[in-house]
Amino acid sequence: MKKIAFILICFLTCAGAYSQGLLQKAKSGNVRSMYELANQYYSGIGMLQSYKDAFIWYKQAADKGNVQSMHKTAYMYENGLGVTQNNTNAFNYYLKAAERGNEASQLKTAMMFDQGQGTVKSLPRAMVWYRVCAERGENYAMRRLGDMYLEGDPVEANMQEAAYWYEKAAAQNDTPSMACLAYILSCNKSVKPDYQRALQLLEPPLQTGDPMAQFTYAEMLDKGLGVTQDKAKAAEYYNLASEQNLSLAKEITAINMYNKNHDISGFTDIGLKNITRAESWLILAKEYDYGINLKQDSKEALECYKKAAELGNIEAIKYLAQLEAIRLKKSKR
Repeated sequence: MKKIAFILICFLTCAGAYSQGLLQKAKSGNVRSMYELANQYYSGIGMLQSYKDAFIWYKQAADKGNVQSMHKTAYMYENGLGVTQNNTNAFNYYLKAAERGNEASQLKTAMMFDQGQGTVKSLPRAMVWYRVCAERGENYAMRRLGDMYLEGDPVEANMQEAAYWYEKAAAQNDTPSMACLAYILSCNKSVKPDYQRALQLLEPPLQTGDPMAQFTYAEMLDKGLGVTQDKAKAAEYYNLASEQNLSLAKEITAINMYNKNHDISGFTDIGLKNITRAESWLILAKEYDYGINLKQDSKEALECYKKAAELGNIEAIKYLAQLEAIRLKKSKR
């Protein structure tokens, strides 16, 4: 016991001496010492833990160009550790570190641009940083690139590109990416279907209750894509995904509500920007056209007919053709 106590005393004495040396070097302007001293205050190793003192030294080192300190300063601003929480200051320091190659800061910069946290939301700038991160194999960044190509925001929708990035993330067992890739391979007409692969991909995300996986499986059951058609079971999975606020599933629910009792509230709940189906646009077109559950608006009706037609709805295509024939007839008079 005496030997252990002696060793401990020696360790603490040496640690204290080392910390005092760091403090003197830091005060004299040595940037590396500032960073290491901040680490000691942050962790409580060699010093009494103090986020306030850690922040002071991280920030001093950051302002003198130490990249690791820039990231730590940003983190402490973001989480309010030793300083008043401030997302704007956090973003500024993350960006400085990202531009100097700090990988963790590059991902945070992408996410903050993506979410509009501490800065003006900018999906194009988020996409630039996500690509930097994705190209070195960052899982979340690869998934978000896939999302952007799938959703067509801020770039034109491209299912091949979306599938490429989801595939890379799925290879690292990212379950949300597996669900999205399964959706592309089974429910999206832009890519050659592979129902067997889609079902394999769906197994892990279905076990975790992923809403995109639930929706994709519902679509496959509903239409008999690679599985025996089962509309009752499909309805169950649509409802599960809808309860998790997945707009794709909520749109199915909205269509079913309308077909059952002409209730239009489901569409207003999900918002026009999230509508993806020709059937939905045709319903809205008629509602605006006739002014039954929505205020009559010929201009909005026409736009909805056009969107339904663009998605291949025959009724909408015929309606627009009739309007064009009437217009041409009038122009010849």
